[in-house]
Amino acid sequence: MAARTRPRLRSGVHAEFRRANLVGAGISLTVCAAFLARAPTNRLTTLLGSIHDAQARALFHGHWDLRFNDLAIEAFKIDGRYQTYFGIWPTVLRMPILAVTNRFDGSLTGPSMLLALAVALWFVAALQWQIRSLLRGSTALSPGDERTGIGRGEWLALAGFQVMVGAGSIVVFLASRPLVYHEMEMWGIAGGLATAYCAMRYFDAPSSRLAMACCVSATVTLLSRPSVGAGVIVTLAIMWLMLAVGRRVGVASLVILAAAVAVPVVLYGAMNIARFGAPFALPLDKQVFSTTDPQRQAALKANDGSLFGTQYLPTTMLQYTRPDALRLDAAFPFVNFPHHRARVVGDAVFDTLDRSTSLPASMPGLCALAAVGMWALIRGRSPAYRRLRALFMPVVIGGVTGTCFVLTIAYIANRYLADFMMPLVVLAVLGIQHLMLSSRAQAKRVVVVLCVIGMWINIGLAVVYQRDLRPTDPDYGRGTAAASPFIRSSKSN
Repeated sequence: MAARTRPRLRSGVHAEFRRANLVGAGISLTVCAAFLARAPTNRLTTLLGSIHDAQARALFHGHWDLRFNDLAIEAFKIDGRYQTYFGIWPTVLRMPILAVTNRFDGSLTGPSMLLALAVALWFVAALQWQIRSLLRGSTALSPGDERTGIGRGEWLALAGFQVMVGAGSIVVFLASRPLVYHEMEMWGIAGGLATAYCAMRYFDAPSSRLAMACCVSATVTLLSRPSVGAGVIVTLAIMWLMLAVGRRVGVASLVILAAAVAVPVVLYGAMNIARFGAPFALPLDKQVFSTTDPQRQAALKANDGSLFGTQYLPTTMLQYTRPDALRLDAAFPFVNFPHHRARVVGDAVFDTLDRSTSLPASMPGLCALAAVGMWALIRGRSPAYRRLRALFMPVVIGGVTGTCFVLTIAYIANRYLADFMMPLVVLAVLGIQHLMLSSRAQAKRVVVVLCVIGMWINIGLAVVYQRDLRPTDPDYGRGTAAASPFIRSSKSN
């Protein structure tokens, strides 16, 4: 009996690992699909879910120009023609379908978001196996070493972590409404996690195939969510520098990796040149909304024509890290966004202050696991942890860099929490693997409780956002610019 059980255990480890992750991913996808299916629609939300369809139709005709009615508040008027600033990856993803039928025009944002979530969860599982193999003594980081079995506790932890990422984080809030903003954020999460995995694999065992994978994942990220994309480019650049200084690879490999880093940047620059005439420009002064909205004009005037600056850092960092950015409610689902908007620190003039929660308030489980992961990364003394430090450094630095956009913009919104997901999830993966190897049972129970609370909070906020909050409400987004003398003089005139 024992002779038959041991080989079965060895050959079934990766199968059990996949099964646990598939169960967790299936639950997450089901939750998000249910929210997408019941999302309310109005004229504005329908428009904001169809921009990539319109862009694809324009590209079929050999140009980038769109109609103003296809863009509305997101239109940029360049030389008498209307453009959008959204990345092109979701547009390219739609083109095979739109090339043969117009039946699905306006209804592809939801499926695109679900596909992005599936990709993200796949790479979460890949990262789990990668780090698990290293911590348990594997010499390879690919899913092939099956030295140790998976017990019931680990099986539940693996499945639960997938549920926490897909249904206990900002992801389920994004799924509450199929908007172009949420779609871009979702693909930013997917591309960021894919790049993190491919970069770690490449750094450990460089190859042309993995360099190509880094290039593809970074391109998807940069052409979806440029802020997160800039972070993954930084990750790959740091990795290239470390390999070059350490002389771990030859000149040919360094050239291939440099090309892999350059390709997404060149593609992004080419897209912007075709639209705006410059590779990295965002001409806010030519956005139609900026020329017609008094509040936006006041914010631009107060900030020398820009919506970016370090003066916003104290406010955004406070808002996105404060633990009390949530309130309990008497009505189901018993949680809600805080009554207060972000407390502005200093005299920074914000364009918009949406109702927003924070990382620790809405995702306590992920934050706790990420803290454990960071602690393990700093304090670990074994060869495995020393190796992990080298693998994690480019990813964490790049991931943190990718959050600079949302920390230095005159705009606070709950969806911007998605930009923190790449470094948060990567560190949380290490945190949960570290806990499963430790004997701290009480710590594990605390994390489980926090994860369950995170699911309740995020599903509840998604319900609230669908039911109560409307992007078209006149008071939904209000910036400090509303109190400026420029606004008052504009109204009086």
